[in-house]
Amino acid sequence: MPTKEATSKVYLTYVDQWLDTLPAADSEDFREFADVTPSIIEIWVYAGILQYPGTFNDLSRWVKMKFKKLNRREILNSEIAALHSDIQELRMAITSGEVKADNGCQRLAALEKELRSHIETSDKMNRTTDKRGLVLAGADRVMREMTGIFKDDPQFAEPIENAINAVWSKIYSELSNA
Repeated sequence: MPTKEATSKVYLTYVDQWLDTLPAADSEDFREFADVTPSIIEIWVYAGILQYPGTFNDLSRWVKMKFKKLNRREILNSEIAALHSDIQELRMAITSGEVKADNGCQRLAALEKELRSHIETSDKMNRTTDKRGLVLAGADRVMREMTGIFKDDPQFAEPIENAINAVWSKIYSELSNA
């Protein structure tokens, strides 16, 4: 639902309105990060670091609207299904005699090896994504709680914000290199 600011600027999303409140460099950095990062959870955590007050659903809709994300998991799963189907068809062709047994067995072994590789890649992708998501969600929660605790104390607000930014950078760097 579009929102309107006192200056008559119309915003299509709450996220766009929020981005206009940020310094230009932070806003641009966030947009670039959202463009290149495939994980909405990582984008959500980064938004939290920048004090995004909106909901996850608003941010998720904004990302889907602004940036085309390649769903690698979906692509890999469709390839796994296609390979499984090809293996079943090849087995039936070997059994019915349409394909010679020696040639069919070689092709079957190659397809099964490729299928196992795809399944292993899918499992690894799921484990990595789950781990990163959990770590980043936990870090986000801690950072939001710390910000909430010290928000009324100007003596600690800036040091806490600097520490949060440093921790976010370190965690993200470690997870990206893992």
